[in-house]
Amino acid sequence: MPLFKYFLKMKNTKFTVLLILLFVWAQSFAQVFAPKWEKCYGGTQWDEATGIIQVDSTYWVVGSTESTDGDISYNHGNRDIWLLNIDSNGNLISEKTFGGSKKEGFWTRLLKLNDSTFYLATESGSSNGDISNNPWPYFSNYWILQINNESGILWDRVCGGNDIDGVIDATITTHRGIIALGTSVSTDGDVVDHHGYGKWDLWLIKLGVDGQKQWTLSLGGLGDEDGGSIIQTSDGGYMVVGYTDGRGGGNYDSACNFHGNPIWTTDVWVVKLDSVGYIEWQQCYGGTYGDYGSNVIELADGYVVLGGTMSNDGDVSGLHDPPGNSENNGDIWVFKIDKTGNLLWQKCLGGTYDDFARNIFTTSDGGFMIVGTTGSNDGDVVGNHNYGTGYGLHDIWFVKIDSIGNFVWQYCYGGNADEMLYRGVYQKSDWDYVVAIGTTSHDWQCYHSAYPDVRVVELYDSTVGVSEPPVGKIKVNIYPNPATSTLNIELPDNPLTNTATVEMLDISGRVVLKEYFTAPVLHLNTSGLNSGLYLVKVQTAKGVVTEKVVVRR
Repeated sequence: MPLFKYFLKMKNTKFTVLLILLFVWAQSFAQVFAPKWEKCYGGTQWDEATGIIQVDSTYWVVGSTESTDGDISYNHGNRDIWLLNIDSNGNLISEKTFGGSKKEGFWTRLLKLNDSTFYLATESGSSNGDISNNPWPYFSNYWILQINNESGILWDRVCGGNDIDGVIDATITTHRGIIALGTSVSTDGDVVDHHGYGKWDLWLIKLGVDGQKQWTLSLGGLGDEDGGSIIQTSDGGYMVVGYTDGRGGGNYDSACNFHGNPIWTTDVWVVKLDSVGYIEWQQCYGGTYGDYGSNVIELADGYVVLGGTMSNDGDVSGLHDPPGNSENNGDIWVFKIDKTGNLLWQKCLGGTYDDFARNIFTTSDGGFMIVGTTGSNDGDVVGNHNYGTGYGLHDIWFVKIDSIGNFVWQYCYGGNADEMLYRGVYQKSDWDYVVAIGTTSHDWQCYHSAYPDVRVVELYDSTVGVSEPPVGKIKVNIYPNPATSTLNIELPDNPLTNTATVEMLDISGRVVLKEYFTAPVLHLNTSGLNSGLYLVKVQTAKGVVTEKVVVRR
């Protein structure tokens, strides 16, 4: 019987709680999540995951495959889109590939219109196989499909022109259609307003639920723009996040507050559109060096933008790398703006090496969960499974921040090689996530080849709900969390008594601090503790409460 399940079967509640916590913390103080189940899918060639959705009690995972064996029943040629349906424990129900004789599916966005109808937004250079009509079969173009839950194609449409066009993101519109965002160099076909010949524009195309083109828009200037993400906003418009090199021209506004040196640096570029694609406002955010945007979410009072930075000036502070160090690729950068683009707060997250994220979720406490990858093992990052190998390998990295961007806790998930994450994260709750990745870790692969396989794992916080049950009602306020030199424990509803105690336990289960209450607020001196995750146990005549806290240096 696995050790974790053995602990759960033990009858002594207090002992069980402690053992579960110690088991979860054993690898490092940073480990908050534990796998509920893990599965591998693929063949002997290159297989990756790029997205995941939940439908009823199953998951649909989208990615790409170059395999013709293993779990892949058919390949149209070269690289196909690969769609898998798995049950709630990861068991494979069905799979299907989509494509033609050329390459498809480098980026693929999977969107749920309803429980029986989905959209796929990707790119294709093929003019055969599942591609019904491609007027421009020379380079890649947007390829957008509507499919049913039996993986049957309801309609497909190739969009773009005679040059390179590639999808980056897409979202479903209020009228059940789809709007796709990507980059384009084309100046013909569907692309009628390209800016800067030979340069990259952000390009949007909106299709109705029947696949008919409704409108298109190029965003950019005389230089290069890239992205990014698109969402539909509560007012019926759209928010586009990407980055620009600030050269001016086109529909890039030179009053955008570009921070760096045009041509060789970039800023995050945020563009607010109305419902038919007219620009309402735009703004640049960043510093002297490279800054980029990768995602955005809307809140009642503004937007939170996710991206990355190599700057430590201008709008940016707290970078963990030397500024401008392109070898290390910078930090994750997250910031909040109001409804008109004014910067409210910002935070750099990461360590010395490459940290990147495309996924951000709101949490019930008003904070946010960011899920990306990290090559670091310092700064905010602890527990990287590959740090020090010298191979530039990455773990999946979860980082929790509060409502104003303060670091709360983090968790690294990885094997003995490289883990690759795109938009393959589904949030079941604040403490439960299903993640679809590509992995080259040998022990995690299906066939132990030199190429990545798809891995899907459900990760959850196994300590949620295992606090000791109180004898009676007890109210405790513990702050700040994370703590640095002082942790305050407040008993607002309890009389003063020297029988009320606080204990702090480290990751080995050792009591490192113990104090008695002599006032309504007890001030614990944590300056002598190492950085890490601790269990705080508060006991009064009314009951016992245990809480997790982080100490940071």
